[in-house]
Amino acid sequence: MKIPLVFLLNLSTAFLSMLGNKDAPFYQIEALIGETVHLPCNSTPAYGDEVILILWYREDKGTPIYSVDIRSGVSKIAKLWSDETVFGNRAEFELNNNPSQLTIRNSQISDTGIYRCRIDFVKAQTYNSRMVLIVIALPKEIVIRDENGVKRSTVVGPYNEGEFILLKCEAIGGNPPPTLVWLFEDIQIAYEISTDILNKSVQSSIKFGPLKREHLNMRLTCQARSHSKAAIVETFVKIDMNFPPLNIRLLGARQALSAGRRYDLLCQSAGGRPPAVITWWQNEFRLEKTTETTSSDGNQTTSTLSVIFDKTDAGKYLICKAYNHVSQTKPLEDRWKLDILYIPEVEIRLGTSLKQNAIREGTDVYFDCLVNAHPPIHRVDWLHNENALPANISQGIIISNHSLVLQGVNKESGGNFSCIAHNSEGEGQSLPLMLDILYAPICSSNQRKIYGVAKQENVNIKCTVDANPPLVEFNWIFNNSVETIDVAANNIVKTGLTSTVEYTPMTELDYGTLLCTAVNAVGYQKTPCIFHIIAAGRPDPVHNCSFIDMSAFSMTISCTEGFNGGLHQLFVLEVRNMYTKELYMNITSLYPIFTLSTLLPGNLYIIFVYASNLKGCSDATILTIDVVKSKETQLSAGKVQNHRAEFVLTPFVSLSMGLIIAGCIAMLAIIITLRTTCTSSDQMISGFSHEHNVWDVSSRSSGSKDIDMMETDEINPDVIPELLDSEKQNSSKIAYLNIVNQSSLPKHSKHQIWSGYKSLVIDMNSAQTFSSKQQLLGKTTKSISVEHGSTSNFFLTVNSNVLLPTIPVLSKSYEFNTYDQAHWRYKNNNCRAKEKMGVSLAHTPLMPKRESTV
Repeated sequence: MKIPLVFLLNLSTAFLSMLGNKDAPFYQIEALIGETVHLPCNSTPAYGDEVILILWYREDKGTPIYSVDIRSGVSKIAKLWSDETVFGNRAEFELNNNPSQLTIRNSQISDTGIYRCRIDFVKAQTYNSRMVLIVIALPKEIVIRDENGVKRSTVVGPYNEGEFILLKCEAIGGNPPPTLVWLFEDIQIAYEISTDILNKSVQSSIKFGPLKREHLNMRLTCQARSHSKAAIVETFVKIDMNFPPLNIRLLGARQALSAGRRYDLLCQSAGGRPPAVITWWQNEFRLEKTTETTSSDGNQTTSTLSVIFDKTDAGKYLICKAYNHVSQTKPLEDRWKLDILYIPEVEIRLGTSLKQNAIREGTDVYFDCLVNAHPPIHRVDWLHNENALPANISQGIIISNHSLVLQGVNKESGGNFSCIAHNSEGEGQSLPLMLDILYAPICSSNQRKIYGVAKQENVNIKCTVDANPPLVEFNWIFNNSVETIDVAANNIVKTGLTSTVEYTPMTELDYGTLLCTAVNAVGYQKTPCIFHIIAAGRPDPVHNCSFIDMSAFSMTISCTEGFNGGLHQLFVLEVRNMYTKELYMNITSLYPIFTLSTLLPGNLYIIFVYASNLKGCSDATILTIDVVKSKETQLSAGKVQNHRAEFVLTPFVSLSMGLIIAGCIAMLAIIITLRTTCTSSDQMISGFSHEHNVWDVSSRSSGSKDIDMMETDEINPDVIPELLDSEKQNSSKIAYLNIVNQSSLPKHSKHQIWSGYKSLVIDMNSAQTFSSKQQLLGKTTKSISVEHGSTSNFFLTVNSNVLLPTIPVLSKSYEFNTYDQAHWRYKNNNCRAKEKMGVSLAHTPLMPKRESTV
């Protein structure tokens, strides 16, 4: 690189003074600022001569700036001196080098100049050598400024297409002053140079343009070049530009959209700088709830619209617009005509000739299903009370296109009707239309049909009907094989659709059938509600018992209940040890389902399950279970299965078996004795009734005496009734004849309707006709006294969900006023007589009858 002309002129005068001096060689030395500089000075003397003094001068100084003195002393040790204002300790003369030289460390701009080295010898003439030292310094700063004089370090602009860029580059400092050059990317472009001597700076200006899209982010570089040995100093800026969007488009095919579904629609615009702003419109209404994303290079913008359309949007235009805030151009847009699909809109209507609140049973009814759908429907279904209603011509259900016809409707035809239309979008269901059918009263289902009632016991018999309209009047008729009688109105209580009759049978001939009918505005009830009044008895045994949910320590037993004897029944389960017969568990339940949860492993249990009501207990159903082999349960209805267990005969077992055998023999003797004693029970009861004026035996029929005798046998658990085969067959069916003058109901002849029921005969099981005499609690009687030491029977008392055994308290008075209760007293006396014989007749309150097989 050439040294600038201005700098060389400053040294020309000094060079001319050196001309004419033949021993003054000239050197030019260049160094970068901060480097170590070596200024040569040949101090080698001629043979036999010596150097005594070396002096260094700089042309701008009149006095030496560095000296080496070897004149004094025998040792010839050189004395070094350096001017603190010039070099200080940065300079050092190396005498022993060949040639000797002055070394300047950390050169500075101020070190630039012409230097002269003077050497004095002992003999020879003084020698001078001259040199020029040029210290090269880079510019302190290079700055690019825009047309407004604003300093730009990285980016200039933004500029629009077609505009020009005006920039100025300024280099401050530097030795020698640098040359400034402009480059567009790597291509040198034209520029103008100017120098500011006052500020010691060099400036260069350019005008670049007109700008195009491809000039975006291109670099404009300003370089400062000082010397070939020095590095090029440069700075650059990037061109920033604004562009309007080049294009916009709605992504995806313009397919039909479903109403009610959420869609994320995309609109894309490219070429905008800054990134384009995208807006969504539906006709003239702007849509919100959008999100925008920009590509990494900022060239492409994507907007997402989350929207739900409905059928009213069909035919409208969805518009996407893109524009740039800094651009004055018209926004770009893309539009899409909406095609909206929706599920059918359905409405059900009753036939125009029908009145919804005046449809009676037997009428033909038709419905129309009105549908609005896109795309068109392909099927229509009908629902009745939310259940599918298929076409069935034989049942009068006809479906044709969008119509439903019901021929001859009845009560079951009423309810909610709706239609469902189907298309490719789904199914639409109409609001339900209530079809209210007016019909005459009919009996309600799940009513109690059989009432077990004791003599002189009041019972409320409820009759519930279903009718529309629900304004009804009731009529009750008592029927037996002799005649039909109206029930007096003062015995009837009506509450809405329910009528209640209070009935009290006085004799066994008052058992029969009650017929209940109702009438409303539509008409009379066609079929009466029939209720059977029977004598209450013991319940039937449970059956079909099974084990469920079995585990190592627990299980659940489920049985099927039998006939309840005409009374409310409870169910009892007893768990006993198979060998010791010790009661382990007793459970009472409203239903024949029991859960056993504390069984001990390794034990064999026998389980008794029976039903109980106020008239007594049923025969027990007996089950066995071995907890050790819980998966091998055995079930037996009426007898205990033999359990194959290993039997070891020990003295204790032998003694126990002997005692059991002896007890059985004694019990058999007692039973024989009691059967003999009971033959005279009627005479004793008759005498007792005459003595206390409790019961008029003569007023009873012979048939009723026979029934009372059976009731007397049934109340004594120690008497086992035995029937001949002919008696068993004859007792299975009994026809009850009603004696009108003994009935508790007012007697009114029935001549209007239901004459056909006069000869009605009730068939029932003989066990249900026997009135058990175990229900003595709750009846008002005259008082009798139970003496201390007597053994009384147990009575079953129902309390909520459990049965509690109750023993009459000794020496306590009880009230009796019936034949049944007098008979109970007689049996008590009989039991006390047995107690004096040394035989205990006490029974477990829930023990099954002795005639049951165990």
